[in-house]
Amino acid sequence: MSEPILRIRGLKTYFFMERGTVKAVDGVDLDVGKKQILGLVGETGCGKSVTAHSVLKLVPYGGTIVAGKILFEGRDLLKLSNEEMRKVRGTEISMIFQDPETSLDPVFTLGYQIGEPIELHQVIEQHLISPKEVPKKVLEALQTVGIPDPKARVDSYPHQLSGGMKQRGMIAMMITGTPKLLVADEPTTALDVTIQAQILDLMRKLRQKLGTSIFLITHDLAVVAEMCDRVAVMYAGQLIEETDIIPLFEQPLHPYTQVLINAIPKPGAKRGKLATIPPLIPNLMRLPRGCRFHPRCPKATDKCKRVKPQMIEAERGHLVRCHLYS
Repeated sequence: MSEPILRIRGLKTYFFMERGTVKAVDGVDLDVGKKQILGLVGETGCGKSVTAHSVLKLVPYGGTIVAGKILFEGRDLLKLSNEEMRKVRGTEISMIFQDPETSLDPVFTLGYQIGEPIELHQVIEQHLISPKEVPKKVLEALQTVGIPDPKARVDSYPHQLSGGMKQRGMIAMMITGTPKLLVADEPTTALDVTIQAQILDLMRKLRQKLGTSIFLITHDLAVVAEMCDRVAVMYAGQLIEETDIIPLFEQPLHPYTQVLINAIPKPGAKRGKLATIPPLIPNLMRLPRGCRFHPRCPKATDKCKRVKPQMIEAERGHLVRCHLYS
């Protein structure tokens, strides 16, 4: 395998609150290969989005990256200045945010918002094009993402666009710099299933056309199965399993992953009670001793309650954090 385009090592991102410290990301190791789609999946609140925001040093207010390395093509992004990092965002690494409703500014047209990063990076910083070429680049981006009648939509405000068009507009904004890595933070969450399928198809085509690597954050296993080459499962701020897509669904190793997959409704199967996980999501300020999943785990032993499991390679290319395989 070639050198990963993104290599995360020992990443810890904490939120320091009056009542205690929230260990949102607590020692994450992760690689994204060139032209690969890597999925990061888990329950709401497990640290997926904070991991994604940490890559671009856009951690929400109150959060701090306290340890680790984020190596992008060998450069540690955590050592870059704010000015250096600003040049990376939107040109080499782009991000699609979770909700286009709140990501687009309501007082500016779609064309203006797509053109702004083009002008900043390609006109002012890199001197690649003249200011007169910006409108042409905006139209090309809208055509690439499949927005109908792009000449008319250039002058539309966000409230005049459907949810699917807003998300396409966000993607158009992100690809204007032909990024090497696209971080997509639940890009289909607020969309209906028809538009969701179109957005996922668009992302696949962008990978094929531009050779872009994609780091896809989602809680939807169906999206993971359709999109990803490799997948990592996150729980309570830590990765607990990582493997290629087929082994994850055919032979999941971690009890948490097994329950997640068993909870997926199967077409044609007899109706019955779906598998569930006891609703005891751990408080990230007061994490349990030993394995973080043990209070909810159907296979927990006394060792699980006392000893923290380490991530090991149980099978070739299949990593798991569980005492059952140590």
